[in-house]
Order: sequence, then structure tokens, then C-alpha cells
Amino acid sequence: MLLVRDCRNGEIHRKVNKVYKNYDFYIDGGTGMKKKEHYVWVEDAHIFYQVIGQGKPLVLLHGNGENHKYFRSQIQFFRREYQLILIDTRGHGKSSPGYRRWNFGLLAKDVEAVLECLGIEKAAFLGFSDGANLALEVALRSPKRVTSLILVSGNLNPQGMKKGFYLRTKLMYWLYEKIGKINQRACLKWQLYGLMACHPHINERELSRLKVPVLIIAGEKDLIKENHTRHIHNLIPNSDLVLVPGAGHMGIYEKPETYNRMIGKFLKKTVAKIEE
Repeated sequence: MLLVRDCRNGEIHRKVNKVYKNYDFYIDGGTGMKKKEHYVWVEDAHIFYQVIGQGKPLVLLHGNGENHKYFRSQIQFFRREYQLILIDTRGHGKSSPGYRRWNFGLLAKDVEAVLECLGIEKAAFLGFSDGANLALEVALRSPKRVTSLILVSGNLNPQGMKKGFYLRTKLMYWLYEKIGKINQRACLKWQLYGLMACHPHINERELSRLKVPVLIIAGEKDLIKENHTRHIHNLIPNSDLVLVPGAGHMGIYEKPETYNRMIGKFLKKTVAKIEE
């Protein structure tokens, strides 16, 4: 039995036997009206999720230090045709951090738990930055769960980042590691920077096993090296690659019309193939 304290209201929640437990949580947002939120317990953390729209399921996975709300433009664009599964990665948004060192295998288990509790056997995945790395991790761990992948500005290892950004990330990781010994908030920052400075470590040889349609997108001025993005494209059989002119790492948020149009076209094409 595991007893976990919710830091927002001091309530004790109890998890018995099952690793995964789906539950609703009511909060008062200050308006006097209670709002229902959805969570799944995964061993040591509660993972927030939201379901919007109807149709074929599409899982949206945000980047480092973000939450599901960053996809607001994608939500408005895709909700008419797809059932959107929005998940806050542990330690992000409304999901709790848990008690273990974060890595993409652990985060993938969280995503799989949400899908299992929702009864979703297969879905398309759209991931941005760390979310792209997480989507790829899920596809390699549980290939039968994934119908297609859209990987936006992802990387296979920390060295895939441009040198200046990589060195700054390593420095911040080191600083927060020191401060985190005496400050809990700094410890969470250390975990966040650790996901970029020390992860991912995706085995390149495993990419050849991917049999689903894959769209790889990166900005022309991305923080990910262009040759690294092209390398990912070359490693994944039958993948499509788009380098968006003038776009940086945050292009999916800064140029949503451009990205949404490309993603929508890819999804329609892949859904049509699956249904044939």
C-alpha cells in the first residue's frame, strides 16, 4: 500500500494493489464552482490528462518545462477531427514529480498508463522537443500502441543539440544539482535540465524497427542540429522530413498555421492508409 499526500490540499490518497488507478479530482479555481480534473496514479506520481474532441485518438506531448496548454493552437485546429489526449509529463503542469530520477523510460510508462486507463489501444502521437523524444520512446517500447508519429524538433541524444545550447544546459544542470541539495524547487529544476543534459539515449539501431508512418519536422533555425535531424530521418525507414524555413525551435507555437497544415495533411494521409 502506498500513501501519497497531494501538496495542493493536504489530502491523503491511497493506492492499493494496482499500479495504475484512474481518478477524478475536484478543485475550486476561485470562482466558487468546482472543476473536475482527471489523473492517473503511476506508482509514485499522479499524472494529469485531458480528453478533448472526438475521432481517432491523437496524443499530444509537450516540451521540457511546458504543459498541455502550450498546444492551444493545435487543440483548436485538430479537435474537430480527432480525440485529443493531452498529458502533462510528471513534474510539469498539474502532474506531480514523484520520487524517482526522471528518464524517458519512466515518462513513457506514465503515458502508457494514461492510455491503458482510458482503454485506448492505439493512437497517433504528436510530440514537440522532449515530447518528440518521449513519443519515440513509447513507439520503441510499445510499437503496437502507435499508429503514426509526428516528431517536432526532437533528438536522439544530448549531443544532437547545438553546441552553445548544450553547454548552457549542462551548466544549468550542474548549478541546480548543487543548489538542489538545500532547495526543493531547485531540485525540480535539476530534474528538468537533466532530461536535456543527460537524456535521451535512443539506440539508433532500434529505429529501423519502426514500421509506422513518421513525419519529422524541425525549424531551419532550430536548437537541434540540422545534420542530426537529417540523421534521424535517414535512420527511420520511409519517414518524411520537413525543415521549416525561418522557424526556430519554438516554431510549432510561433507558426502554428504552417505546422498544423503539414501535420493535418500527414495525419489524413496515414489514417486513410490504415483504414484501407
